[in-house]
Amino acid sequence: MAYESVKVRDVVDRAVSHTWSIPEFQRGFVWKATQVRDLIESLWLDYPIGSMLVWDSKPNDHAEERNVLDARRPTWLVDGQQRATALSILFGRKPYWWTDGELWDKTLRKYDIRFDVDAQEPPFFSVANAATRRARGIRYLPVSRLLNLDVAKRAEDQEHLRNLSREIKAQDLCAGMDAMDVYGRMYEIANIREHDVPVIVIDHDLEDVVEIFARLNSRGTRVTEADIYLGIVAARTPTWVRETFLPHRERLSQAGFDVSPNLLFRTLTAVGAKKVRFKEIEDSFWNADNVQPAWKRATRGWKDAIARFREYGVLSNDPMPTEAALVTLITLIEMLPTEPFEPMFYWFLQASRFGRYSGSGTTSLEEDLRDIADSSSLADTLAKLLRRFDHVRPLEAEDFLRDYGDSRFGRFLLYLLAYGNHAHDWDSSGHRLGFEGLEVLEDFRPQWHHIFPRKFLEGKVAEDAIDALANIAVIGPTINIRISAKDPLDYIKRYEISGSKLREQFVAEDITGMTVANYTTWLNDRASRLAAAGNTYLSKLAGPLVNGED
Repeated sequence: MAYESVKVRDVVDRAVSHTWSIPEFQRGFVWKATQVRDLIESLWLDYPIGSMLVWDSKPNDHAEERNVLDARRPTWLVDGQQRATALSILFGRKPYWWTDGELWDKTLRKYDIRFDVDAQEPPFFSVANAATRRARGIRYLPVSRLLNLDVAKRAEDQEHLRNLSREIKAQDLCAGMDAMDVYGRMYEIANIREHDVPVIVIDHDLEDVVEIFARLNSRGTRVTEADIYLGIVAARTPTWVRETFLPHRERLSQAGFDVSPNLLFRTLTAVGAKKVRFKEIEDSFWNADNVQPAWKRATRGWKDAIARFREYGVLSNDPMPTEAALVTLITLIEMLPTEPFEPMFYWFLQASRFGRYSGSGTTSLEEDLRDIADSSSLADTLAKLLRRFDHVRPLEAEDFLRDYGDSRFGRFLLYLLAYGNHAHDWDSSGHRLGFEGLEVLEDFRPQWHHIFPRKFLEGKVAEDAIDALANIAVIGPTINIRISAKDPLDYIKRYEISGSKLREQFVAEDITGMTVANYTTWLNDRASRLAAAGNTYLSKLAGPLVNGED
């Protein structure tokens, strides 16, 4: 670890020239205009603005595969991107990671910070508005006009500043100050470019850097190991992240699958290298001639997975118990595209049920990917994957007496059972869950509705019985059922929820005659119905390939 002092102007230069790199999908600028204003004021008052942390990564042997700008030892800006971007805005210079020129112009207008040359007391700096922009003369001076003057070294910039000071005085501003006093004030602002910013340089191994990232960003955006490797791919294959990877993630989001860049990147390495521990992947994999074919296979896997999920009513990743299992599933689908999806989906549900990736997720993923790579057929693969947990254990009523808020798998299965039973929404539209008319809805997200209202049961039955899965029905996100503290008969009549709609969700029609006194009996009965339906559903998915039948 080393320390150096870098001038403010050098921070901006390094951001603009790509001397410092950042992970490509970590480009968002989230500061408010007032924070940018406070930054320049702190520098003017000689307040500390914090240090920058950069990672001087190890040299590699791929300089010839990179463009001229990147044919060097890459240096990553670990902590300080928001400040580096804010300083670039104050200078009016676009950092390399800001690729949208039109958006940059809008940003400069939004973050137009002005210095009030006539102010005698704070605030001296402000965010420009319609009034300050219409003000006559040059009372509200854009700070970029001063910061881009190299008054410490260039005589012509010093002369320009003297002329500006005379102009300010000629406009009858800065009462009690002569032109030299005004020059001194303007010089202080212009010379902010020469202020020192402490920079800490680390050259630790990658895993240590990831931990440093995580600790620094524990209250903000966490930078992960995948972020860094995606940056390495971006360096070796310029524009790939911006023009290929990120647009595909956006298309997935529009299709209802709003997955993280890290998860998407893991499917790339899982499909292409059968690994998700990036440091164990051969360095050559990150080159364009290996990454791009693997990416085509991964995107094909995603496309096939989403199409097959739709057949079962899974129209978004929102209700899924775990997203990590998608990595294995997509690898399996891509490797065996002509094999039936049902037993693969069976594995996906059982892996979610038993929390396959809830502990050491990376270790479990590596084990499962090795099983896929070493298998000769789908039956062989599933036999190896399923041996990791007791998948033959049947569902029991007790599984549906758990708190619905704590059981993501239970909620997911409840939705699948309702969808598979052609359940209709409980509004007056007559639409099936997940449908609008005959069309499947994009990005459908189920909602969870207490059949016996919470307010009706509170204080009358055990708390854990109120939120049991067996007291939950699945409805659409747009329906607005106003439920009072009355029994279910009240809203069932009001919304004309038919007996067939109740049966579709495994609710006995005699619920309208139920009271608090027999709620527990009703709850246990529905839990048993759901368990039986769940076992039938899973067994059908498993089929002969898993069940070992002829």
